[in-house]
Amino acid sequence: MKPSIPQGGFFAWQGTHSRQSEIEAQLKNKGATTCSPRNGVVLACWSEFSGQQLWFANGHAVACDLALTNEADLRKLADLAPGQDCRPGEMLWTLYRKFGIDFIDRLRGAFAFALWDATEGTLHVVTDFYGIRPVVYTESAQGFAAASRIRQLEAAGFRRDIDPEAVYQYLFFQAICSPVSIFRDVAKLEPGMRVVVQEGRGQVAPYYDIRYNTRNQGESWWRETIPAAIEQAFRHYVPATTPEKTGCFLSGGTDSSTIAGYYTRLAAQPAKTFSIGFDDPRYNELDFARIAVQRFGTQSHEYLVTPADVLSLIEELPRIYDEPFGNASVVAAYYCALLAKQNGVDVMLGGDGGDEIFGGNERYVTNLVFQKYLQVPSLLRKAILEPALGVSPSIGPIHKAKRYVRRANMANPRRFYSYNLLAETDNAEIFQPDFLAQLDTDCFFKRAQTLYDRAAPAQDTDRLLYLDMKFTITDNDLRKVTQMVEAAGLQVQFPFLDRDLVDFAATIPPDLKVKPGKNRYVFKRAMEGFLPDEIIQKSKHGMGLPIARWFKEDKDLNQLLQDTVFSPKARIRQFVRGDYLDRLKQAFLADETAYYGDNLWVFLILEMWLNADAVK
Repeated sequence: MKPSIPQGGFFAWQGTHSRQSEIEAQLKNKGATTCSPRNGVVLACWSEFSGQQLWFANGHAVACDLALTNEADLRKLADLAPGQDCRPGEMLWTLYRKFGIDFIDRLRGAFAFALWDATEGTLHVVTDFYGIRPVVYTESAQGFAAASRIRQLEAAGFRRDIDPEAVYQYLFFQAICSPVSIFRDVAKLEPGMRVVVQEGRGQVAPYYDIRYNTRNQGESWWRETIPAAIEQAFRHYVPATTPEKTGCFLSGGTDSSTIAGYYTRLAAQPAKTFSIGFDDPRYNELDFARIAVQRFGTQSHEYLVTPADVLSLIEELPRIYDEPFGNASVVAAYYCALLAKQNGVDVMLGGDGGDEIFGGNERYVTNLVFQKYLQVPSLLRKAILEPALGVSPSIGPIHKAKRYVRRANMANPRRFYSYNLLAETDNAEIFQPDFLAQLDTDCFFKRAQTLYDRAAPAQDTDRLLYLDMKFTITDNDLRKVTQMVEAAGLQVQFPFLDRDLVDFAATIPPDLKVKPGKNRYVFKRAMEGFLPDEIIQKSKHGMGLPIARWFKEDKDLNQLLQDTVFSPKARIRQFVRGDYLDRLKQAFLADETAYYGDNLWVFLILEMWLNADAVK
């Protein structure tokens, strides 16, 4: 079954009157419902799922994409009687009239919307606290336009000039980080941000951010408090969904197992769980998923992904994602969601966010190792250890030690991302000179530094968690899961990204979140007796894909590489040197690890996106 191309979302425009009828016509041709509450203002919506609606009355209008978890509380705040009919957009408008734009702080769950206030002549555009519901926008002399997807902005018109720094960011991070998009004239609205638009000009402003204010409590207090906070947060997702129509991603990790367990408890019936496996034991976690199934008694469904599945999905990825997106685990996410769709599920619950609020990523532990090295007296490091390494041959353990010292001597956040292929290789060896001349190769690090500084005065571990909430969650994991689930015909919610739970986790002392050699320390202690010991003690895995092995062993996938990335006519060669691609190919063939294969997937997706964009 081929994936569908997600269409749902909203559009809003304020600009010159002369373009209004043209824009409305284009939107209607694309299947949108539209309204023009005033000359020079257009709002529209594609209603693919519930919560994607357009409301307008008395010159005011709201176009929204909502998956709220506290709608009952909001209805009370809006003074709506029990059972009173009120569409989501009307409810937002009523709250806006009562509380002003600050009403958005009272929302919980996922949301993005455009609200036109005819009295003030103002358009408000908002994305939620963590960017679960994305917003993109473009601004020109003819006006301001915002939408849920880049392709929806085409009705307003923008130049499709590719931003060189976006290409660099993509190759560095597998995704393009907000506020940058692949196109120069399109920006992404960062999480917790809103835009105020008047007379076709937008002003971006923050309304929420994570603040790390540590609560001075001992470990035993946190072990008692964390389960209660999780249960309180997850409780919002039971009335917001129908258990018979709800499924849980289950990888066998701590996050997905926690969600499956709590949903079973709170719904008072076995959760439907969906798990993906592979024929490669290094990537297959089905045994751990089955341990969770046995513990919680869930209704389990499993599927083994094959190279043929990759081939049937990969051609559609440039159409699903409006810009290059290089996370290979989109494949596992899609087939897991498709399995759920085939078993009658409408909404999936994903575990994304748990690692980033409780300290679950191994890089946080690695960072503590680097900090230990810096505690060695400077004279010993600089006068003895490092000179000795400098004159030693770069082979085996010595090579690893040199890399370790190189990274340890970097300051964060540069150290945090120094494992990257681009960070370890001279850019002049990778990229074409003309391409390098167009960009600042420090663009990603400068953005990371801005966010790292913004999280101050938080301790180093919390500042790294903050970076991951902004980059890994908003621009990578949420995009991966949301788009793939929608391509399978479902929606997804993320219980760990409950606003109150995130704010609660931000008060946990960082030295209880991560300890030397122990990620997610106090969370795991708090989950003892609830999660199986095998899951608590397992190492971090994720939804990886054995793509490196498949590139070598599967004839069709290997041929796809030859016809795209390694073709002398590859469009990617306008950015990447041909001799570097040749060396990358040889390194891939000689290497037994996944390192080069995973990087080739990133190059492959860019090449396929460039080919699709050229046709467009």
